[in-house]
Amino acid sequence: MLTAAAFVPGAPLVVPALAGPGATDVVDLRAAVLEAVRRLSDTAQRWVAIGVGDTATADLTRGTFAGFGVDEIVSLRPGVGEPASAVMATPMLVAGWLRGQIAPSAQVCATLVDPSTSPGECARIGAELGARVAGTDDAVGVLVVADGSFGLSLGARGGEIAGAREIQDRLDAAVATADLDAIEALGRTETARAGIDGRAAWQVASAVWRTATPEGFSTESLYRAAPFGVGYQVAWWGPRP
Repeated sequence: MLTAAAFVPGAPLVVPALAGPGATDVVDLRAAVLEAVRRLSDTAQRWVAIGVGDTATADLTRGTFAGFGVDEIVSLRPGVGEPASAVMATPMLVAGWLRGQIAPSAQVCATLVDPSTSPGECARIGAELGARVAGTDDAVGVLVVADGSFGLSLGARGGEIAGAREIQDRLDAAVATADLDAIEALGRTETARAGIDGRAAWQVASAVWRTATPEGFSTESLYRAAPFGVGYQVAWWGPRP
């Protein structure tokens, strides 16, 4: 049974140890992310985390942010004794950190998709995942960990990408309102050119929601901005808080 979906950025800077004490630009972002995940934990202690990354790493359940300069270890489930992997996909590292902060007893199952996955294939993956979620009596929440465009300002790591702002605005509006048709209509080429890596994750999540939509849900955007020229949105689809 699907209960809710929380959408958060896959930005390691939400982790205080990585952002540093002077990173005031991320305070509001971090607060919104933690609030969305608190809401998710109130609805379910089993989460499906969806992100883009190397699908060969999807089975990893314990990782470290050592590749980002801090050996902060995270886990997707309690009681995991395996060594922490430095190659765990960034969205799953973020998911593991959030689980540890908000719901240490929660269990997270990773779903990773390649960023180049076609919209049609995303729909297939999401529909299959949604059918499995709908078919269980357990409460299951979806945690979508993905970033928007990395080219929204001159100071962004990708520089300012022509046309990226318009596509980012379309994406933000669609995620904020659970406009599944608009999410699924995002093109692979246009989003890649705009520096949007998370398109496939949002489209998988849209297909999950379309397949297993809970009744009586509301939507809310908790944060929408582009610190450092990167499009971040925190959104909530679920019971009214």
